[in-house]
Amino acid sequence: MVNRIKAGLLVSSLLWLSPFVCAQQANSSTARIEPEIEQSQVTPAKLDSENVVLALRGGVIAIEDFGSSGLVALQLGYHINEDFYVNAEFAQAKAGLTSYERLSGAAAPLLTDSEREWRYYGAELGYVVLPGQVFLGRNWAFNTGWSIFAGGGNVDFAGDKVFAVKLGSQFRLYMTDWLALDLQVTDYVFETTILAESKTTHNLQLGLGLALYF
Repeated sequence: MVNRIKAGLLVSSLLWLSPFVCAQQANSSTARIEPEIEQSQVTPAKLDSENVVLALRGGVIAIEDFGSSGLVALQLGYHINEDFYVNAEFAQAKAGLTSYERLSGAAAPLLTDSEREWRYYGAELGYVVLPGQVFLGRNWAFNTGWSIFAGGGNVDFAGDKVFAVKLGSQFRLYMTDWLALDLQVTDYVFETTILAESKTTHNLQLGLGLALYF
């Protein structure tokens, strides 16, 4: 009889203490663990929200059959959103001599000086494929954007005006919030009959310039 009374008292004591034990376990399981690693402060990039871009570019263009010449281009662009943009461009160069003119000592020039003026004006649509960053050391990071574009316009050359397709790629390095360095590779594709036969010419251009955001 005594053993039964002791057993009953033990069970009652355990039942009375069980809520306090569970509460203590719950408090210990929800305790916060503070990390010992100190987090670094990150400063987000500050870029202007303006969407209008004015770019001036200089470079070299290889006019098919006429060698390489210097080129100057002026662009006015508008960024539709973070991915797409449109540009209007005017570019100018002056064609050199053909291989025939070089061999003949330029005794029989194919074109006059005014006809050697090469001009392009047109528009294009671009898409930013890879936005990213370039790091120079530990403390300097510059935003970048690599894009592709396609468009069309007119080429005035050799006394004729023809339609040209423009294809290319552009890499832009943002040096400040309003100034960017612009590297561009372009192919102007158009039909020509200058050398007495109709053919499709590819005129490759490599240019470097500056882009202003406002």
